[in-house]
Amino acid sequence: MQKNKILLVEDSETILNIYKTKLVTAKYDVVTAKNGMEAIKASSEHEFDLVLLDLMMPIVDGFKVLQVVKSNPKTAKIPIIVLSAKGQHEEIEKAMKLGAEDYLVKSMTKPNDVLDKINQILSSKKEHQHVKSYRIAIQDESGDALSLSSDFKLNLFKCRICGHSMCLDLVPDYSYDEPWFTGHFVCPGCQDDPS
Repeated sequence: MQKNKILLVEDSETILNIYKTKLVTAKYDVVTAKNGMEAIKASSEHEFDLVLLDLMMPIVDGFKVLQVVKSNPKTAKIPIIVLSAKGQHEEIEKAMKLGAEDYLVKSMTKPNDVLDKINQILSSKKEHQHVKSYRIAIQDESGDALSLSSDFKLNLFKCRICGHSMCLDLVPDYSYDEPWFTGHFVCPGCQDDPS
C-alpha cells in the first residue's frame, strides 16, 4: 500500500523536526520546505495528498503559497492545513478564503491533535473547497491587448493547439488589502494553459 505524501512547510528547524518525526512515525511520506518558495516548487514537482503550512516564513509567506497552490488546476484539490502562530480572526478568515481546509494555532494545538486532523482529512472523501474565479474574454484590438500578446508571445490570444480564442482566468488573491487578482490565460476549447 502506497503511503500518503505530505508537504510540511515550516521555517523553524525545531518545529519542522518535531512534525516530520511525528508524521514519519505515523507512516506518512514527508517532503519538507523551509520557506514559501521551496513549498511552491515542491508542489509543482510532487503529487501531495496534503500540505501542512506555516504562514510566517521568509521569501514567500504562507498566504501566497495558499493562493498559488489553490489557483493552479493541477494542485487545487490538495487539502491544506494551516499551522500558524498567528491566531487572529482576520488571519484565519484570510486563509480560509484562500482555500485552506483547516486552521490550527500552534500554541493551542499539540502534535497529536495535528496528526488526528491530518488522519481525519485524508480518511474522508470531502470535496476540496473551490476558490471562486472569473473568466474574462479578451478583446484583442482594445487597449494594450496587442502589445501584451506580442510581449508574452500569446499568438494574438489564439490557442497554439486548437486556434480557439483564449480567455483570462482571474483568481482573487486575499493576501492583499486592496482587491487583487492572479491571472493566467486558458483556452476554453482544449483547456490549454500557455504559461
